[in-house]
This record gives sequence, structure tokens and C-alpha cells, in this order.
Amino acid sequence: MLKKPPQNIFAEHLLQHMPVSTFVLDTRHRVVIWNKACERLTGLRAEDMIGTNRHWQGFYAEPRPCLADLLLDRSLGKLDSLYEKAGDFMSDTGTLHTENWCPMPDGRRLYLVIDAGPIVNDKGEIVAVVETQRDRTEQRLTMQALTESEHRFSAILGSAMDAIVAVDQQHRITLFNAAAERIFRCAADLAIGQPVERFIAPHCHTLFRQFLGFDEHAVKAPTWVPEGLSARRADGEEFAIEATFSPLETSGQRLYTIILRDVNDRRLAEQELNRLQLEKGYLQEVIDYEHNFGEIVSGSKAMRSVFEQARMVARTDTPVLLLGETGTGKELLARGIHDLSDRSGAILVKVNCAALPGELIESELFGHEKGAFTGATQQRKGRFELAHGGTLLLDELGELPPAAQGKLLRVLQEQEFERVGGSETLKVNVRLIAATNRNLADDVVAGRFRADLYYRLNVFPINLPALRERQADIPLLARFFLAKYAQKLGKRINDIDAASLASLQRYAWPGNVRELQNVIERAVILCQSTVLEIGPLLNPYADNHDGAGQPATMEEMERNHILRTLEDTGWVISGAKGAAALLDMNPNTLRSRMLKLGITRSRS
Repeated sequence: MLKKPPQNIFAEHLLQHMPVSTFVLDTRHRVVIWNKACERLTGLRAEDMIGTNRHWQGFYAEPRPCLADLLLDRSLGKLDSLYEKAGDFMSDTGTLHTENWCPMPDGRRLYLVIDAGPIVNDKGEIVAVVETQRDRTEQRLTMQALTESEHRFSAILGSAMDAIVAVDQQHRITLFNAAAERIFRCAADLAIGQPVERFIAPHCHTLFRQFLGFDEHAVKAPTWVPEGLSARRADGEEFAIEATFSPLETSGQRLYTIILRDVNDRRLAEQELNRLQLEKGYLQEVIDYEHNFGEIVSGSKAMRSVFEQARMVARTDTPVLLLGETGTGKELLARGIHDLSDRSGAILVKVNCAALPGELIESELFGHEKGAFTGATQQRKGRFELAHGGTLLLDELGELPPAAQGKLLRVLQEQEFERVGGSETLKVNVRLIAATNRNLADDVVAGRFRADLYYRLNVFPINLPALRERQADIPLLARFFLAKYAQKLGKRINDIDAASLASLQRYAWPGNVRELQNVIERAVILCQSTVLEIGPLLNPYADNHDGAGQPATMEEMERNHILRTLEDTGWVISGAKGAAALLDMNPNTLRSRMLKLGITRSRS
């Protein structure tokens, strides 16, 4: 048996005991050496690897050429398609270099720096290839974390709302973030390297330098200066600032970080925050109300005409007067007009004039100053200010007291008003939609409503027909509300039985769509089957015929319906168990209908 030359024994001994993971392949891609470090890295024993071509199992989860294989046979694949970082072939040494994330068979994921070089004989022929793998996972993860940290810092710095400026001991700018570019109207590359005093008002230079304590040996705590300093933009404009001065020492260099804010910007932000809080407060009041223009379900010709009128007027700023009985959908139509208008991006503010006491209606509409009346402990903006740029809906307009009518007329004509108790004239840009179930023309004749305001509002009236005038819509609406409340209550109800549907169509519906909605909701709650039955819930003609057997008029049926409800409630109008609540009407609206229909309580 031939003995290995001493130099070969030495080389093999050196490779076996190298601290770097190393293996050697012969020209047939078989493992010749699998050193101790390679065993530790891969978990595979040398005795299992020597003589095999399974060396890839130490570094990859599936068969693929290693760098040593490519050095033996370049046709096995392209270097840049197999490795994350592929170095070029070093022709002078014949070596290859790559870096790559390797999914190890035991589930680990290591970042290995890999080198492969040829072993040649005296004739210069390649007789074997040696490959080394250095584990650089920890360093790689540290570099990634550092890069990500730098990116996060840059993102935070760039997105900061306040100007952030860093200055060195010579008072020269070393950092100038995006907010500083905006506030000072100067690009960062033009500011960096410049004396910071360039951006400070001249009369503040001395005071400003006092806060940059570079001459003091002790590190000072951050100092906040809320007032007294003025800065200067690149175009020369001076403005008041508030600033925080923070000392910083890095790499043996002392710096100061200055975080500053345009006081005017802060004031504007506070005003905007106040406006948003007012808007949020208003929206919170109406959050439970379901306003969806799509819920005006109709297939009738009368309602198609209403929708067409609404679409035509929506794009204008013309005041709209919505006329119709309670429950016909005036508020939904108002929202639809707003949503189709150019003001749809702003708020729609609703005021129910009938729900507010007469002495508070002006304060609600126009706001009040602190001390304007007892209980006015702070200034309050009214609904007109809140609706600035948007739409204001005045519901139950006919209930507006005379004093407020005069102020409303002025706002419509001049788009200006004063708060209650105030002298400052405020300008607003508001589109007005008014709604009422009263006959305003009759109220004008009776002296209850200003004629000039009526004519100013009555530019584009839209009459919403009562539900009894569009009976074809009743099945559509009933099934719509059935689907809505069945889903809400988690019930499986497929349809309304024919007798109940006929009963719904015979009824006069003095409460209109709102009353129908309430009837269906109640019926769904009571329903125990898959078909909705209204049962004895409605029997409108039981006492709605005159002595000759002819149906009574709609007005008589409404009068009888209200009378029955009043008798059932003991003539209590307001409150949760009052007649108005059962009829789903505003108490003032109910009193108005009682007056018109001549309903009074008998004292006998």
C-alpha cells in the first residue's frame, strides 16, 4: 500500500483541524474530507459523508449544487441564480465566493459566507476542490437590525410634525428634517452646514445662544422655551416659535437638538381640533340614527318625480323646502340631496326645531358667548358654524319662534350672524334644507310665520307624497323592513302572508313610512314562523265607515287613529309611554295635528 507524501498528510491534518467548516470533493463530486468544524456546523458525521455525493444535505433542505460543485462543473447552474450575493470567478486564483441564507436540514436558517478553491497537481490539473463555510448569521442579523433601525429613525424624523434641527459646537446645522424644510421654506441640502442663526430672528440671537450651553461642562437637561423666541424663514418672514433644546453627545462630539414649532400652526391646529371635537359631539348625538338614502324604497311614479327633482337641485346651493306629513322620509331625502351635492365631503348638520325650547333655539342655531345668559359658562358654537362648508337641515321648521325666524332670514340673505350675547359678525357658507309637515302658507296668513322668510325658503319646494298616495310601494317597503329586522334579530322569515299584506295595503297609514317600519319591526319580534303574520294588529275599517257604509275620509281616519291612541294612553302626550311615542311623532307635532283636526279631551 502506497503511503501518502508527508506534505499531503500535513495538508489533510491542517484541513481536519481548521476552525472553519471545510469539506473537500474529488473530481467526481465525492466527499474526501469532512472536517470537525463541518461536523459541528451541519450535525453530520464524517464517516457518513466520506465517499458520498450527499454533501448538499449539510446545508440545504433539497438537492442542489454547492459552490464546490460549480467550480468542478459550471454547467450545473448559474452562480447569481443560486446565491443571494454571488462573487465573480477569480481567474487568477480560480476561486469562487458567495454569501447566502442556507435553510439547514435541522430547521435553522444560517447566513454562510462560502468560498471554494481548486487543489491542483504538479501539471496544473484540478484533482479536488475545497469549500469553506463561515457562519455570519449573528453579524448579518445585527446589520439588518441596524439598517432597519436607521430606516425607522429616518421615517420617524421625516414624518415628525415639528421641525427638528441639530447643530454642532460651531452652531452649524447638521440635521434638518422635512418639517423644518416646510416651516422654514428651505431645502435641507441648502440649510445643512449653514449657521443656525440664519434661521433665528436677529433680535433673538443673544437669547438663543444662551440655550446652547456648549461652554458648560455639565450636560444640561432638555430645556423647553414656550414663548419669547422668534424664528425667520428663508424668505425673511419672522414668526413666533416654541422650542425644546436637548444636549446630545455622540462619538465624542457635542451637539444640540432643537425641536421647534410655529406657534401660529399650533393655534390653527387647536382651532381645528376644537372644530373636530364639536363635529364629533354632534355626530355622537345622531350616531344611532340610520340615514341611508338607499332606504327610500319606492317604485311609484310619484316618488320617481321626487327623486328627479332632488337630483336636479342637489348640485346647486339653492335652499330646498321639503313638504310632507310626518314619516314620509323628509330627512332621508335631505341626506340624499346632501350626498349628491358638491358639499358631500363636508358635514350635514340636523336641527329639530320642535324638540328645542323656544328660549334655547337661537343659542342652538347661532351659538352664544360666555355669560350671555344664566348657565352660559363658556362660549359655544352654534349649528350654523358647525355646518360651515356643508349643509344644515332645519327639521320641523314651522315650529321656529318669530325671533329666530328673523335671524334665519338674515343668514339666508347675508350668510352672516352674531352669537347670542356677542357683537362679532360671523360669516358662514352653508346650504340650507328646511323640512316641515305644516302648511306654511296658512301659517303666513295666520301670522305664525314670516312671509319674507317663507318666500325666501320656498324657492324649490319638494312635496313628498303620503304613503296612502303610493300604495304600490307598501309591499316593497314591508318586505324591505322585514329583511332588515329579520337579519337584525337573527330570524329566518321568508315572506309576509297574503292576508297580512292585503291588510297593510288597506290601512290609511297616518304615520306613513315610519309607522309601517314600526309595525313590521313589532311583527318580526312577535313572529314564531317563517311567514310573517300581522294578525289583528291592523283593522283600520272597523270604525272608519260612516252611517251609509262608505269609507271615511283620510282626515277622519287619522283623527280616529289619534283619538284611540290618546284614549289608550289616558291622554298623556309626552313621555316614553305617551301617545306621541306610540305614534312615533314629535309631541309638538302631535299637538299641532290635534289642533288642526279639532281633537280635544272631553271633560264630562
